Amino acid sequence: MKTCLFTTASVVLLSALVPPAFAQDAGTDEGELRQNTVTVTVQKREQILRDVPVAVSAVDAEALNDLGLAEFDQLARFVPGFEVQEQSPNNPGFVIRGITSDSGESNIEPRIAVFQDGISISRSRGSVVELFDLERVEVAKGPQPTLFGRGALIGGVNVIQAKPQFDFGAAATVGVGNLNEVFAEGHITNAIVQDQLAFRLSGRLRQRDGYVESLNPNEDDFNSQDMIALRGGLTWTPDADLRFDLIANYQEDSPSGTSFKSGAFEPIPGASTDAWDPANLNSFGNFLGGKDLGLDREVYGLTLLTTYDFSDSLSLTSITGYREFESLEVFDPDGFGLPLFVFAEDAEGEQFSQELRLNFDVNERLRGFVGVNYFDEDGSQRVPLTYDERAVQAFLGGIVTPPVAPDVETLPDFNLTVFDLNGTVVPLKPIHNEVFTNFGETTSYEIFGDVSFDVTDRLELTGGVRYTSDEKTSGLLVEFPQGPSNVTFAGLFVQDTGGLIEASDEFDDVTWRVAAKYEVSDFVNVYANAARGRRPEVITASAGSPSAGFTTLESELVDAFEAGIKSSLIDNQLNLNASVFYYDYSNFQTTEVNDQGLLEPINAGDATAEGAEVELSYEPTDYFTLTASYGYNKARFDEEAGAPFSGNKLRLSPDQTASLAAKFIVDTPVGELSLVPSATWQSEVFFDNTERDAISQDGYALVNFNAQLDLTDTLFVSAYVTNLLDEEYLIDAGNTGDAFGIPTFIAGTPQFYGIRFGARY
Repeated sequence: MKTCLFTTASVVLLSALVPPAFAQDAGTDEGELRQNTVTVTVQKREQILRDVPVAVSAVDAEALNDLGLAEFDQLARFVPGFEVQEQSPNNPGFVIRGITSDSGESNIEPRIAVFQDGISISRSRGSVVELFDLERVEVAKGPQPTLFGRGALIGGVNVIQAKPQFDFGAAATVGVGNLNEVFAEGHITNAIVQDQLAFRLSGRLRQRDGYVESLNPNEDDFNSQDMIALRGGLTWTPDADLRFDLIANYQEDSPSGTSFKSGAFEPIPGASTDAWDPANLNSFGNFLGGKDLGLDREVYGLTLLTTYDFSDSLSLTSITGYREFESLEVFDPDGFGLPLFVFAEDAEGEQFSQELRLNFDVNERLRGFVGVNYFDEDGSQRVPLTYDERAVQAFLGGIVTPPVAPDVETLPDFNLTVFDLNGTVVPLKPIHNEVFTNFGETTSYEIFGDVSFDVTDRLELTGGVRYTSDEKTSGLLVEFPQGPSNVTFAGLFVQDTGGLIEASDEFDDVTWRVAAKYEVSDFVNVYANAARGRRPEVITASAGSPSAGFTTLESELVDAFEAGIKSSLIDNQLNLNASVFYYDYSNFQTTEVNDQGLLEPINAGDATAEGAEVELSYEPTDYFTLTASYGYNKARFDEEAGAPFSGNKLRLSPDQTASLAAKFIVDTPVGELSLVPSATWQSEVFFDNTERDAISQDGYALVNFNAQLDLTDTLFVSAYVTNLLDEEYLIDAGNTGDAFGIPTFIAGTPQFYGIRFGARY
């Protein structure tokens, strides 16, 4: 019998109750729910969740399928302390316990480490990958310096892909849904040379029309899906002690434009300004050769995993990775039909990494690992933009005011010219172009180690340290392809750099963690840990004021403390976990809009976060499982005189989240029927650090329903509904338009539904 597995092991005194695992069967050999016996590798060795003194949640392939979780933002709703905002596959925001990582600038480090089979994919524009054909996803909360390394200031996410098998296996699923959805996925695996060489091929395709109607006939409906992901893998085991896994990944995303819709200007006279109603957005002036609004993104990755067992107690692991992404996203930042602004982001990134790690286990009491890591990254973010000088002058001069924007050709004559610096009347240009590009290069060397020691049969102590040395270079280039703007006689958004400007420096630091786990009984574990996380220094110069030169923002540090409990109760029918935590941040790196309307990195001072998480999984019979989670997190900037966000709530971080899911299995005359209703809820969230009600979303709940009928051992049919109640909510507000007093709003997904047919062997 199959049940949905959703595990979570946020550990610790009021710990994160991620919707746990719906157990695969009533119990395991130890008689416990699978939630506490699922294997994870977050500590670089195979362990059951209960034995890991870290707040880690693990969601396996069966749980992803049962709950219909195909993307990070869907997964995050069931993991307390974890949120993901996805404006588009090119523009995500990952949030763990109040701290957001979403910068697209090539010279700014991520706060949250995202890994794919041990290879960092943390760079924002390349971090969204499709969750298909996986073993599991592990989400570790809190600083993970020795476990995840660079980028793990406040946590890490590890996507572990399914590997080739030496026995034949295959599956295929096709489906359709509303808004012309087309869905297909499948995999096949088998031995090429029995017991020595095996392959695995897998892929997924998702297409769906946009859910915000376009009033512009030249643009497709906004916020569509158009994705294809392919993966190939080879496993070679020349002998029992040596294993190679070679994995190649490719993903292409080309959805229609994101609906950044103005909340002030009507899309057409008399039409609604609500984010989920039709929008009138446009690209103009033959921008980038006539590119429509939308995204074109490609991500490539090649990973080689090598493991050699010297003995039962000593093994060497090598993780080699190459990764590259290219993305071009065109968007209308003003959010209404006037040809005011059109922007694009052209981002590229290339990286190579190599890790060597030696794992040891001495006398079954002392275990751990030591290792070295090399990381090299080179990237750029080019932002071309176009504006109609006539429209801009009319808007800035108060001629164009809400709620209706006139056609630019109807503007009064005095708005169409200006006096230049010599007092000569010159016409304003219908098309003016500006381009700014930031560059970032990082070469990093790391040495790390982590050791656990059994003081007694019940008490385990763990300690780890990592030394990091970074060589960093930042660059900035501003260009005016048609000369300065006649509105400002320079640039509106950026100022001339006089060519490429660069700055370089070297930084190093030490991060650490300590933890203790005590087995109160065979059914209850308690633990506590403390750790320091670090986000490296940032070398930055503002495109709005490059004459000020480069500034180095100090490294962002967090000291974290956590305690928790994990338990199996009522004859192992109930798993109840809880944790409490406190985080102290220094030199909080964030962004604010400068006088030119550009996002500029700043040091916003200090911040703190405190909270608690609880989760449970209850399985009274083989035919029913209930899981629930609740998370509380109070993340605030410290109250400091002169600090830009003193006392404010951190962006994209609700104080409270909750989830509830159940699985019912019913035997019917035509097969086994699985029913999985689920609901998630979050409290109010602010979309920037200014804590304004106008740039926020009130608390809301989403209800989903999935059903699957297994007609035979190989054939099945399934159906799903997401956002069953068709709740209207926002996933973002403010954006570039907010700098000009015209914030834009992005609608969350409406009700989706569909049916799928599949076979597995």
